[in-house]
Amino acid sequence: MAPDPIAPHSAPIAAYMSVHTATNLAYVRYFAKQDSAESANFESLNSRGFTMSYKLPGDGVKHEAFIEFKTPLTKREEIRPVLEGMAQEAESALGLPSSLTGPPPFAAIAKAAYASATDIYTPTEPQVPLDIFYPVPLGKALLVGFVLGLPALIGYSSDASLAHVPILLELREKYALRIISQQAFRGAVALHALEASIAFITCVRRGWYSSLNTVKWTLSTFFFGVGSLSLLRKHGRKVRGQ
Repeated sequence: MAPDPIAPHSAPIAAYMSVHTATNLAYVRYFAKQDSAESANFESLNSRGFTMSYKLPGDGVKHEAFIEFKTPLTKREEIRPVLEGMAQEAESALGLPSSLTGPPPFAAIAKAAYASATDIYTPTEPQVPLDIFYPVPLGKALLVGFVLGLPALIGYSSDASLAHVPILLELREKYALRIISQQAFRGAVALHALEASIAFITCVRRGWYSSLNTVKWTLSTFFFGVGSLSLLRKHGRKVRGQ
């Protein structure tokens, strides 16, 4: 079964819509036929529709209703116009003013951004294994080794050691490259350490990887930087079917 193209965007959309209380209530009263609903919240969505929770007067129970789209959605860009169109339809039928006009509320944008940054979407039937490690291709690994090794060699080698590569010794002395190379190497190491931290946090937050593969991703990113981190991000996109 192909992954749902809309479900990965559910968390930020639901967070954004949570601010639009009037719209949510209109959805429930019109599309879910719950005329007496007194409050409603946007819970989630997928390609077929969206789930709303709502409360009725007096019972204090949280009810749910799934509201279907007229036509299943196939890409993220279709979400906003469809939701806005349905809101206008519901509010017009209920005799309510449009609640989605004007610029987006800052609170809605902030909630959506936070949800997008913190939510980890895991499909029920991922198309690729979750617990996996991708090594950096040999060509990229050698390139990173050269880029890191050259400033280390120029910056930290003794004159006697560098004498085996006369052109590097000559360039270091002519252009005073020792300090520059040392600074460049330390900067690269610091950057790789930061990227390795990002890789470790990503692995832990996803919850897909074994301890061994988490260590592999972290060490690989420390040694190969963005070359490894990009593979980790690519794995996340493959899991989400993107």
